[in-house]
Amino acid sequence: MSTNSTHQACHHPARDITIVALVSGVVALGTAVTTMAFDVSPLATLTSSGGAFIAVLSAGMNVLNHVKRDV
Repeated sequence: MSTNSTHQACHHPARDITIVALVSGVVALGTAVTTMAFDVSPLATLTSSGGAFIAVLSAGMNVLNHVKRDV
């Protein structure tokens, strides 16, 4: 690397969004399994896991929006 080289930021928005979506899915599955362990109705399981998915997805997208660098 030369001393005159410019640093170019590498942007992978599709990769970042995919990671956030996968993490949200894993958290939702964990919430569903935990909720099912308490022997509740399927509707309660679906509601809690869906809520967890939406919460983690929106938080992750807010974080991505916050750390986005304009080059």
